[in-house]
Formats: sequence, C-alpha cells, structure tokens
Amino acid sequence: MKIFQRYNPLQVAKYVKILFRGRLYIKDIGAFEFDKGRILLPRVKDKQHLTIMSEVNRQVTRLQAEMA
Repeated sequence: MKIFQRYNPLQVAKYVKILFRGRLYIKDIGAFEFDKGRILLPRVKDKQHLTIMSEVNRQVTRLQAEMA
C-alpha cells in the first residue's frame, strides 16, 4: 500500500494508472482501492472521498488520452 503524505491528484493518478490494481492511503483523508486503473467507490461515502475519487479518475482519463 502506497502512502501519500499530501494529496496531489496528478501524482495519485499516475500511481493508479501505472500499478492498475491495489490500495493507497492519503494522509489525513483515508484509504482508497483501485482496479483496472480507476479508483473504486470508497467504503466511506462522504463528500470528500467521492470528490477525490472523481478527480483522480478524471486525471487518469486525461493521462490515458495523452498517451493515445
């Protein structure tokens, strides 16, 4: 499990895109699981977790589009 000390959407998206499947933890925010290069719906469904999930997934999509 990777632990990010600060939340940086682009950095998290690169990690998720490269590893494709696993878990990560963002300090002061919480844990996330990802599969197939996308963050999955978090177990804790509060606004902050959902916002981070969608933001990182948008960044992953953008990175994939740049590669194509």
